[in-house]
Amino acid sequence: MTKLLRLVTAAALALWNTPAYAAVKQEVDVKVQQRTQKTFNGAPSAIPGEYGEIPNGFILEKYLLDYDSENYVLEAEASNVNLNNQYFRIEGGAPGKMTWKVVWDEMPHLFSNEAISPYTYQGNGVMTLPGAWRDGTIAVPDYAAGSPASAVQTAANARFNAGISTALAGAAYVPLGFDVNTGKVDLRFHPAQDFMLEVGAWRQTKRGTKPQPASFGFSNAIELAAPIDWETNEAYLEMQLAKKDYQLGFNYRLSDFNNKIPNLYWDNPKRLTDQYAYVGYSQGDESAHGALANAPSNAAHSLKLEGGVDLPLSSRFSGEVGYQRWTALNSMLPYTVNTAITPTALAAAADKPPFDASSLNNRPDANVSGLIEVYTYMGKLSSRPLSWLRTALSHEAYIMENKSTQYTVPGWGVFDQGWHVETARTPREQFRDDKTMLKFDYDIADWLSGDTGLKHVYKKQTREIPKLREYEGTTGFTFRPSRNVYANLSYLAAFRRSNGIDYESYPKTTDTGGRTWFTEAPGMRRPDLADRNRNQGRIQVQWTGGEASASLSARMTDDRYRQGKGDLNGYDPLIYPNLFGTISDRQESVGMDFSVPLPGNLTVDTYYEYDRSNRLLRSAQTQNANTCGGTGTTAIMCQSPKSTWETRLTENAHIAGLELTWVGIEKLKTVFGYDITYTRFNGDPQSAGSSIVGYRPFETSRRMMQTAKVRGEYKVFENLTLAANYVYEKFDASDFAYKDVQVRPPGNASIFLGASPIRNYYAHTVGAGLKYKF
Repeated sequence: MTKLLRLVTAAALALWNTPAYAAVKQEVDVKVQQRTQKTFNGAPSAIPGEYGEIPNGFILEKYLLDYDSENYVLEAEASNVNLNNQYFRIEGGAPGKMTWKVVWDEMPHLFSNEAISPYTYQGNGVMTLPGAWRDGTIAVPDYAAGSPASAVQTAANARFNAGISTALAGAAYVPLGFDVNTGKVDLRFHPAQDFMLEVGAWRQTKRGTKPQPASFGFSNAIELAAPIDWETNEAYLEMQLAKKDYQLGFNYRLSDFNNKIPNLYWDNPKRLTDQYAYVGYSQGDESAHGALANAPSNAAHSLKLEGGVDLPLSSRFSGEVGYQRWTALNSMLPYTVNTAITPTALAAAADKPPFDASSLNNRPDANVSGLIEVYTYMGKLSSRPLSWLRTALSHEAYIMENKSTQYTVPGWGVFDQGWHVETARTPREQFRDDKTMLKFDYDIADWLSGDTGLKHVYKKQTREIPKLREYEGTTGFTFRPSRNVYANLSYLAAFRRSNGIDYESYPKTTDTGGRTWFTEAPGMRRPDLADRNRNQGRIQVQWTGGEASASLSARMTDDRYRQGKGDLNGYDPLIYPNLFGTISDRQESVGMDFSVPLPGNLTVDTYYEYDRSNRLLRSAQTQNANTCGGTGTTAIMCQSPKSTWETRLTENAHIAGLELTWVGIEKLKTVFGYDITYTRFNGDPQSAGSSIVGYRPFETSRRMMQTAKVRGEYKVFENLTLAANYVYEKFDASDFAYKDVQVRPPGNASIFLGASPIRNYYAHTVGAGLKYKF
């Protein structure tokens, strides 16, 4: 309410000294609402809405103010006042001379309100476990040197199980969500009829918690309700000059992001003091703490100059050039948070660092210095050489030059447990994207027109595949056989090709027999880097006749991936030669809607949409040296055909709705509606190698949301309308991904939040309100 009073005061000041005679319009929407919800197998206070609350009681839904005089206008809006998703806007000015706008927006993002965690946030990015049970149950902080791995694991798990059970017994829910608050100010000046100057600022904060994956060591996962405190400030300047034959524009934007919690630290529930991993990485409990660098604070400057000019022969040229500079300077974390990784650790000399790896003094630098420069340009020539033909040729480029500081390191900490000795230099990713497009639009007849387009894309990047090209062709036709009928058909064919996979850069290992093996498989390529053949078709039909209308649309995209040039096994016959990951991906969609008036002042509106996704995935089980034939190492990844399998993932969605509007009684409008959304997901095995045991289909996932509603509006007077509504919601789900989410899985040393966003529920909502215009 305080923000509303400030806006009203600002509006009053803006009207000061304006003409006494002006048109003023106001509108107020208020309602009283009561919602009753029954949630099954979840928190009593579970709310199905992810954004914004579902309130009860009195609600000021909207207030509008419209002031219009000869020389000045003013608009103000306030909605959901005093709720956690309230919104305020006020704008005004002298049109054609100067206008201004101020906006304040609040929006919560709720992940869950039934998360459970034994961790407590202490500030400064530190999350701790209850000291009482942690100190008491971890009686022996260090194991005796040379203890068998099995004994170490058994003892650690026993203490962990006892302690975590105590900590979670009757634990209260922890908040899991954050609030997004955004404020905007914009000023626009028109010093001349063809010149515009705009300046503005934007500030956004995100504060609260979010699910954060973490770990302690190698084999144990933790899910934290991690705190976030982000602040983003932006300022911009824009100028535009619009002459009859040419136009110019300039844009500058500064964006500054500040992460007030740059690092996150958490306790290991299985260890009080640090230890070096002399028994191997798999124990997962050598470090007493875990650490993570959060998103770094950064700043970005962006400049862009654009313009256009009319040319002879009904032609026009437009273009733009831009420059961006991204910078970041953040404190560097040490090599590890484990204070036991030192030259005096109980390990072979070849596996120890030359310094205390946990000391800040031994970092490569005190700060991580990031600098990226981006250059963009675009040029487009369009022409209409004939009355029935229009053409356009364009080229655009995006070039990213990474000039961040590179560091040479003598090794690194592995899972905060041990040290890997290897001199390495941090990489810098470069990127370039060029697109050239040619398009023709042509009129064949009064009722028929078409278009044809060609596009070539070239990408160069310092990743697995340094160069990639894509060729795309499109064609389409538009039919207008009458004023009431419109139809459009289009088809796209695209072919993406790379210059081959650079398997030579893959990490390798040598067995005791002197043979070289891959430690990562080239076939494990991402689908966005693989060769791809795409076919896409679309049809759209619309019809109108008086107050009746109908439309139909359908769309299909079929992607087929392949490995392309190069030999994915590196000319090694024991390595699987084909592509892993997404092999094919087909998306289909069809939808229709219509509106028909019926006798008796009744109107029927309905819609239906069907979506289908069909993906084929190939994966493999990691192999060891014995399977491949190598000796003396287990780092080999050979992907034997016997260990591969394929799965087809399908998802079907049906979305439908029906609405009946009746205005049979004077001044009374009644609306009846029903909506349903149903989705079904399956994962079915297609093939499996002989060494795959127990491979079975995914559990079928189903979700269904039904909503029935009745709404009535009665116009008492010209400026007063009364309204009442009733809504029934029912949500049913069987989703394996969120089924029986446990805080502490048995036989495992992991901790999860135990929060499931999928809960079956039904709810009744009754409301009454009024809309008053004055």
